[in-house]
Amino acid sequence: MNAKLLIALAGAAALAAAGCTAQDDPVVDTVPWVPASAQLASYGGCDEALAGIQEAALAMMSQWQEDGYFTAYAEDGAAREEGDVAAADDSGAGATSGQSADSHSQTNNQVAGVDEPDLVKTDGVFVYSVVWNVLRVVDTRSGEVTAELAFDEASWGHELFLGDGGLFVMYTQDLQNDEDAYYSEFRIDRLDPATLGVLDTFAMEGSMVDARMTGGELRLAVSSQPRIEPVQEVLYDPESDAADLEAALAETELEDWIPSFSVNGEAGEVDCGDIAHPDRFGGSAVTVFALPAAGGWEGVAPHTVMADGETVHGTADSLYLAHYDYGWTEDEPRAETEIYRFRFDGGEPRLAGDAAVPGSLLNQYSLSEYDGHLRVATTENTQVGGWWGGCGPAADCFGGFAPGDDDEPSKSTVTVFAVGEDALTETGSVTDLGVTEQIYAVRFLGPTAYVVTFRQTDPLYTVDLSDPAAPVVTGELKITGYSGYLHPVGGDRLLGVGQEATEEGVTTGLQVSLFDTAADEAAVLDQYHRPWSNSAVEWDPHAFLYWQDAGLAVMPVTEHGEQYTEYRTGVLVLAVGTDSLEEAAWIEQEVAEPYSEGVVRALVIDGQLWTLSSTGLQANELGGGYEQTAWIGF
Repeated sequence: MNAKLLIALAGAAALAAAGCTAQDDPVVDTVPWVPASAQLASYGGCDEALAGIQEAALAMMSQWQEDGYFTAYAEDGAAREEGDVAAADDSGAGATSGQSADSHSQTNNQVAGVDEPDLVKTDGVFVYSVVWNVLRVVDTRSGEVTAELAFDEASWGHELFLGDGGLFVMYTQDLQNDEDAYYSEFRIDRLDPATLGVLDTFAMEGSMVDARMTGGELRLAVSSQPRIEPVQEVLYDPESDAADLEAALAETELEDWIPSFSVNGEAGEVDCGDIAHPDRFGGSAVTVFALPAAGGWEGVAPHTVMADGETVHGTADSLYLAHYDYGWTEDEPRAETEIYRFRFDGGEPRLAGDAAVPGSLLNQYSLSEYDGHLRVATTENTQVGGWWGGCGPAADCFGGFAPGDDDEPSKSTVTVFAVGEDALTETGSVTDLGVTEQIYAVRFLGPTAYVVTFRQTDPLYTVDLSDPAAPVVTGELKITGYSGYLHPVGGDRLLGVGQEATEEGVTTGLQVSLFDTAADEAAVLDQYHRPWSNSAVEWDPHAFLYWQDAGLAVMPVTEHGEQYTEYRTGVLVLAVGTDSLEEAAWIEQEVAEPYSEGVVRALVIDGQLWTLSSTGLQANELGGGYEQTAWIGF
């Protein structure tokens, strides 16, 4: 939809009201900002759910209608669119991309034992990759493509899981209904890894937020938009009034707001008792559910929350869903992140706590569960134009806004919550990190947090979280540039991948930093700088490979030149020593399309470094001269 249908509700009591009925002069209450609004409540049944949604929609949409927001948007020529404690932690998760027990690398996952979806997976013999809507199976012994499956051009966001139950491909399909309205449908297929034959299919309206696989179970979060085109028509009509809006909403049914789904073509529906809402919820919804990796998906029991969901953090038995919320007012903008914890009992999700923190998250690494506590790093940015998230290292910040004289400066906070059986209880926090700056990278390692903030220089904060009631900043290392991704590389060593910058904050190219974290304040041991280049690792940690056995960090790099007149892509291999960084190799693929995406992933299989791009798979020796040993073109 063109704008988020932010449907607000002052309190749960209003949800029990009767459904909307047309009146000449409907009475609509203005919905105030409700701080700390994360607490969820479930509806008592289908009638109450529909009535509550309609009532809440009328409250917010009437304000939009009165302000002429949608009609002004239409006049601008904008096109309408349809709309218990976890045993696992991330104290050493970075090493999962390369383990001594394996002869092959794995996806760079945040939490050990909790797999994340990615473009490529391997079992040490076959490489399963999906690039440009084509899924391929490559036998690394023969160098042959043994199976191939092309997806519709209207599908996107393809990612993979590989488990004992098969190969799983997840993607979003853009579709058109009988009324010529476009909508999106999330799909996950369980495939035979050898033939790519379909064994099971799950489909749900919407698109995937994120997913995790652990304990023989796939846990997913899918975001969906309501199907309320008649209501949108009223909002865009400058001649409509509040009575027209109320009448249009009264015609909606629960099915218009809640996503439908199917398993192997058989339709299912979300139970009305499994629909929940915060005090202030969005017209979009996010649905959490689990699927057994071995199949047997007919018993799936999705739970829907009437809220957006942007960030997922997964542990062995929990899935955290974070939703960024804000008050739509220029006079006093408010923003917070609402966090919902789901546990999975027998494959069914159960809400097991919720909380709210000020500001917004950078990404999933802003969340960490360790030793019975959830730690959350956020940035509060109330500057004009920036208070709904601001610009991160991967964002297009060229259209940024200058802060006003009366704006409060941005700042960052680390908040700690005790994780109970059914509750998240705040125990302590530390704030005022990087005042006037914002978070560019976070890594929680055991009882310590490392937080990078940046505007002109890069303070790397060390935060001691050993006492959850009294977090304390123990170090603030300032260097030029910033790190956009942090990765543990053994012992008291931390690797940062980001950008070097001038004293004025102007970036000048890829910078990789090796930090010593043994003391209360981190220290720089060595740095590698590649001018006028960048790596996707800054915004996509799955692009990073650390092969622990050989102490090698591998990352795709794009060089663009000082004036953006040069262009080449390749893979940088860095030897990570105890106190040094050294370029071990620069690898370019045999076939590279000019201005193509270049290499997107690197993996290790039996002493070979394999690189994946849209044009093919290439193998080079791991070590020595890194000579090319194979090329499989696509």
